[in-house]
Amino acid sequence: MPKTYIKPLMSAGRNLAIAALCIAPFAQADCEYRVDSAWNSGFTATITVTNDTGSSVNNWLVSWEYSGNNRVTNGWNANFSGTNPYSASSLNWNGNLSPGGSASFGFQGQGNPAEIVTVMGDLCGGGSTSSSSSSSSSSSSSSSSSSSSSSSSSSSSSSSSSSNSSSSNSSTTSSSSSSSSSSSSSSSSSSSSSSSSSSSSSSSSSSSSSSSSSSSSGLPVAGDWLHVEGNTIVDNRGRAVWLTGANWFGFNASERVFHGLWSAHHETFMQAIADRGINIIRVPISTELLYEWKNGIFKPVNVNTYANPELEGLNSLQIFDRTLQLADQMGLKIMLDVHSAKADNSGHVAPLWYNGDITEEIFYETWEWVAARYKNNDTLIAYDLENEPHGKAHAETAAARWDNSNHPNNWKRVAEEAANRILAINPNVLILVEGVEVYPRDSVNWESDDSHDYHFTWWGGNLRGVKDYPLNVTGNQIVFSPHDYGPSVWDQDWFYDGFDRNTLLSDVWYDNWFYLHDQNIAPLLIGEWGGFMDGGRNEHWMTELRDFMVEHKVHHTFWCINPNSGDTGGLIGYDWATWDEAKYNLFEKSLWKFGSQYVGLDQDTPLGSNGLSVNQYYQNGGVEPRGN
Repeated sequence: MPKTYIKPLMSAGRNLAIAALCIAPFAQADCEYRVDSAWNSGFTATITVTNDTGSSVNNWLVSWEYSGNNRVTNGWNANFSGTNPYSASSLNWNGNLSPGGSASFGFQGQGNPAEIVTVMGDLCGGGSTSSSSSSSSSSSSSSSSSSSSSSSSSSSSSSSSSSNSSSSNSSTTSSSSSSSSSSSSSSSSSSSSSSSSSSSSSSSSSSSSSSSSSSSSGLPVAGDWLHVEGNTIVDNRGRAVWLTGANWFGFNASERVFHGLWSAHHETFMQAIADRGINIIRVPISTELLYEWKNGIFKPVNVNTYANPELEGLNSLQIFDRTLQLADQMGLKIMLDVHSAKADNSGHVAPLWYNGDITEEIFYETWEWVAARYKNNDTLIAYDLENEPHGKAHAETAAARWDNSNHPNNWKRVAEEAANRILAINPNVLILVEGVEVYPRDSVNWESDDSHDYHFTWWGGNLRGVKDYPLNVTGNQIVFSPHDYGPSVWDQDWFYDGFDRNTLLSDVWYDNWFYLHDQNIAPLLIGEWGGFMDGGRNEHWMTELRDFMVEHKVHHTFWCINPNSGDTGGLIGYDWATWDEAKYNLFEKSLWKFGSQYVGLDQDTPLGSNGLSVNQYYQNGGVEPRGN
């Protein structure tokens, strides 16, 4: 919605020993090889081992070999070895198969066409031929097996002079079904001049990385990467996690850096964010700024170097990298959100991912650049491909749609392309896909110019099309991310007298996005929700949505930390130091907690000064936050 910005393989060198099999006498199992998806240069596949006997199986080992040019590049949920033939053995947590039980592991490969091969091994009766392939799409991230992305290194940010800042608020105010689009709320921007030096060599430092390790329990650890199982996001051991965060904008705007660094101390401010239990920061950014970074162009940034002497002389990319470094130290995670094509305080009002000289191809290229630069940095764990694609198809030429066409404004087509390009580079990062604004009613196509032929909702909040046209994306990394706002942003038809979470679920939430969670198709992350504490309808809406997300363990990032979001306000005051305790108290009840401690998303580093890591949470008996 328009918002007013107010300014003042296979791990190399792993050489895992393959454990001897402990199999019950004469135990046999069925081994199935399935191609999940294929494209012109690669594929993803799943092998499922099923114990069809009456005895338990302890540990399993299978092997396979390609006769053509197929080769495995990375995998998850098993210990891999070999270079054609390949072997895969069970991990500690998936080796025991009770009668009728099964275990699946997956991998990505290169080569074309994708082969269907025979899976060999004692568990497969010496060699059972796999089943047919299916390269068709799965709706968003859940592909049949429990896959756990492993393979990448845990991040310890190394960049000496860096700092992260990318944000911009964009809440979509789509007009209600009967009205035309809400006016693009004015955005006072003021591109503050940067007092700090912007230059720095065009090849500024690359992202940090660290090597894989093992946890104290002996279970394999390959960083903090997350993946999807049904409607749940899990870590590399298959344990559910809950992303409960907030937005900090500015990198998307003309300032090209976090808002607030004109007065707040960067590290102190981030420490407060972590200490208050926010476990992931959604950082809005523009494609234009990413393209500048890719080409070594660094424009002035607005940073108060008296308050931030350590940022003196750093450009915006180095400040972003420093943010990743600080986040890593504090147990925080970062999500990057392409909020607009242009680096403009009103850029999010433009409906599509391309705008003027920022083309669709530049949109892809910049995401590929990000994926390559940060592929070994598991502090940056998620990419929100495009903020709030929108537009009204019945009245506007530039309107995002969702179908299987090659239309230039088909967001599904573009999201698939971007996601597949990113995952070919880093198969471990979460990919967030937002919806559109309108979707045709049954038996109506996108060419209708009658507003009554469309379902309306908030910008980016309409995911009805996923049911009819599922995404065709490799791997298990897709999370759908609608936005939802209250009556203070736009007084939609569903905010009638007496509305509550049940009427909201019936009128707007279920058919537009909650069905994806309820039907176990994919996880949801509400990328933006928030607003003013009005003591009335808007506060009531915030409370209802908050309690609904807590009940169902829906992931979310609150809009926003910044005070200068014109139609929502923020969690902090204009001094960038004093928190709005009333609003924070409402929001705080939606954070991942264990008793009085907040839970982060890092396996080992506790969140903030008195929080918990994922390992500490589970070692202390924490219950999995799985959606119901």
